[in-house]
Amino acid sequence: MAQISPKLAHTYFTEIASSSTVPLDLEDLLNMVHLRRHNHVVIGDIALRCYKNKSKWTYDERDIRRAAQAFADFRLDVDDVVEVQLPAYRDHDEQDPEHRGQADWRGKIAAWLFWQAREKHHEGRPYEEWDDSWKRIGAGGLPGTLTWDEFVAARSGGRLRENIANTRPLELMAFFGGSLFVPRAYAELLDRWEQVEEGLVAQTRICKGCTAEGPRWGGWRTPSPLGYITLCPPCSGAAFQRYIGHLRGVLYDSPRVRGTRADDYLCRLCAETRAAAWDHCHDHGYLRGPLCGSCNTFEGKSFPGAFLERQEGAVLHLLECRGCLVRRTLPGRYHVAIVQRHLEATERHRHRGRRCRRQLWVRHVELAHGAHRFELDCWWHSQKWTKDVTVPEALAVVRDFVDQALAAAQPDAVVPAARATSDTTSPA
Repeated sequence: MAQISPKLAHTYFTEIASSSTVPLDLEDLLNMVHLRRHNHVVIGDIALRCYKNKSKWTYDERDIRRAAQAFADFRLDVDDVVEVQLPAYRDHDEQDPEHRGQADWRGKIAAWLFWQAREKHHEGRPYEEWDDSWKRIGAGGLPGTLTWDEFVAARSGGRLRENIANTRPLELMAFFGGSLFVPRAYAELLDRWEQVEEGLVAQTRICKGCTAEGPRWGGWRTPSPLGYITLCPPCSGAAFQRYIGHLRGVLYDSPRVRGTRADDYLCRLCAETRAAAWDHCHDHGYLRGPLCGSCNTFEGKSFPGAFLERQEGAVLHLLECRGCLVRRTLPGRYHVAIVQRHLEATERHRHRGRRCRRQLWVRHVELAHGAHRFELDCWWHSQKWTKDVTVPEALAVVRDFVDQALAAAQPDAVVPAARATSDTTSPA
């Protein structure tokens, strides 16, 4: 098997399939966005296996050439079309959790249309005038008052590059007589894509250890030297150690950390997946613990407020850094999010002589002259104002936040971390 890099695979596929009648969008060959889901990149109805070798992902050159040639030979008659029956709008809470995010090309196109109708309905209108009329099909056959020309203009720009099965459907869609049409061969291709994608997901839900069926979207997927595998929490617990804090208070670049493999442990946060890396505090340099790739990315690249709110145990994990715990603080990138949360809970304007009870929207504007400036917005009453929070005031808010988190924690979760303040030398 001749293994080639994603970049070379992209080059080969582009050259061989250059004459394809199906408009292709091959960036996924480079990005491999569904690796964790099922170790494949699916282009049209062809699943291309991704291989992991020495920590690098590759393709089989023969697979790439065969798939590209299949698209070069694909015949598509643009005059032989079928009507696309789009599903009605359904709110997120009304959807079956098992079906959310499943391969559904008609549902995806409908979601684009409803989203654009919503944007048009809300644009330039005050919040009080928003209603659900955009959820209903209008006289023109599209949601709300949306027109086909408006939809195409808004959704076909280079920024969006609407993509289904690594193809660009907008280039093959036509709208006339109040109905949407696509070439028959293309609709059949996308139907086969749904089957291939769902088949891959079904296969990768099965635990490799006990054959139990896991959650739909990769909750049991864990990295291995040969790619992602599926292990349920009990099987993961049996295969990997639980981290018990024996490296607490150790600097990330110390020989002790370099000599200990993170992937021998379960992720300290989700406790379901094999760890992939040692997480550490970039402000103080101390180790925090082993994290899987997903949790590590969530901590390092997500919006700080999202990590604190959505990740169970997030604050205590950050306080595994001895420098943060001693100072009763969190890394600097979290400070603005914590102050924003504090302002949303405490700041209110007065409306008709009474204190407004509505939730505010708070946005950080800038840090200048030793103070954070926030813009506060009450959508209900169309009120906007600014508030400055000095750096010392922000640090005090963060300290209170940390103290509350420590006070709410179980004693056995706090004592070992607190003990590090006396077992090791104080940080400079």
